Amino acid sequence: MRTQTAQVDPAYRTYADFYLRSAYGVFPQQHRHVQGSMRSSLILVDQGRHEFADPAVDELVVSTPLDASCSYDWNMGSGWVSGQSCTGDLIIVPPGTDSRWRTGGDRRLIILAIPVALVRQLLGPDCPGDLATTFAPLGGSSGNDPFVAAVLRRLWENSGEEEPISRLLADRLVEALVCHLAMRAGTLMPMLPPSLFSLREWRRLEDYVDTHLHRDIPLLELADITGWSVRHFSRMFRQATGKTPHDWIVAKRVGRSKDLLGKQKLSLAEIALSCGFADQSHFTTSFRKVTGMTPLRWRRGLV
Repeated sequence: MRTQTAQVDPAYRTYADFYLRSAYGVFPQQHRHVQGSMRSSLILVDQGRHEFADPAVDELVVSTPLDASCSYDWNMGSGWVSGQSCTGDLIIVPPGTDSRWRTGGDRRLIILAIPVALVRQLLGPDCPGDLATTFAPLGGSSGNDPFVAAVLRRLWENSGEEEPISRLLADRLVEALVCHLAMRAGTLMPMLPPSLFSLREWRRLEDYVDTHLHRDIPLLELADITGWSVRHFSRMFRQATGKTPHDWIVAKRVGRSKDLLGKQKLSLAEIALSCGFADQSHFTTSFRKVTGMTPLRWRRGLV
């Protein structure tokens, strides 16, 4: 799916402002702010059947249905995509992106709108310039994501608390959420504590995997780069990234395959082998697990 970067609508300062003043205002909704220093808007809304257009805003808009089982479609500049709105799904509108929505029934959503400046602050010096393209792989619905769903629920519950510990919790939740989404998008280096991996070690790991992505990469080879045992490396890697080394490599394979899917002359079988998947079936299963859709559907969205 290709995300089209649009000019931000000057009529609305924030997505929450748009939500109150637009046609969405007919739906029952509550508005809060994330406590702590990670100031972001939260919306709890009971939507009904509708077809609305959302303007581009300077925020990363993340939402999850709390109660939903209805059909819906979205268009972010590359044609309409159809889906089934289900409880716990991850729905994203990248910053600076126009979007259109057709919802076929009732659903309750928690929506979090994170300012672009805060996203850049959290991702640090490795944050790319074009965040619309960065988060484009997650545009629309990316299927079920229990982590995001749990974080959004906790942020909403926590938003009414004033204790310092609640503010600290909110900061950590927003930070974890942004890093999780960046890693799911497959385009950013996760922020790793220096005490676990040095920047040099991490870059050596990334360079090695990127160079050998077309073949099987034994865990021993990665552990050797850091000088750790396989057991210690696996434990430290999961602690630092929230992923197993295997899941991290699969995500990188899927990320590379997204680029190759834009080359229409390459078959899915050819892409699978060049990205290190055992065969086309393995490629399809892994791609769906990471993105929520098949490689063929992803390719059609690029046309």
